[in-house]
Amino acid sequence: MSGKFIDDIRYNLLRFISLFHQNFTPAFRIKNDKYNCTKNQIKAIMIIGKSGKISPTVLGKCMDMEKGSVTTLIYSLEELNLVHREDDQEDRRKVLIQLTDEGLKYYLVLKNRFLNQIEERFFNLSKDEIIEFNKSLQFVVEILEKVRDA
Repeated sequence: MSGKFIDDIRYNLLRFISLFHQNFTPAFRIKNDKYNCTKNQIKAIMIIGKSGKISPTVLGKCMDMEKGSVTTLIYSLEELNLVHREDDQEDRRKVLIQLTDEGLKYYLVLKNRFLNQIEERFFNLSKDEIIEFNKSLQFVVEILEKVRDA
């Protein structure tokens, strides 16, 4: 593969990250609600909510965080009564994180907020553009999973 092609991929990845943050991360910034969660706390709730149960190690990989930072994050969410830890029934050495009932309610609020933000951002697009975007995004995710698992 040519250096020019790799450089194009690098450039487009940086553009993608920048545009993603500009368009969608405001959904992870909520001020003056009951919990006053940080951006990382909200991201963690979204990931845990989608996963059901998740190990701290996997959560750290999803969020690109070091083990100590993930531990601190989980502890802060436990103090807010949004998550709890439980032993993995299949492997007693492992701990799994899941949302509490209160955490699940908050997750649904955050999920709806994120869905509304997507709808707002895509308001000017045609139905065909939205369908094409979704197909393209699914393809990118599949490629990234393949790269990750290689």
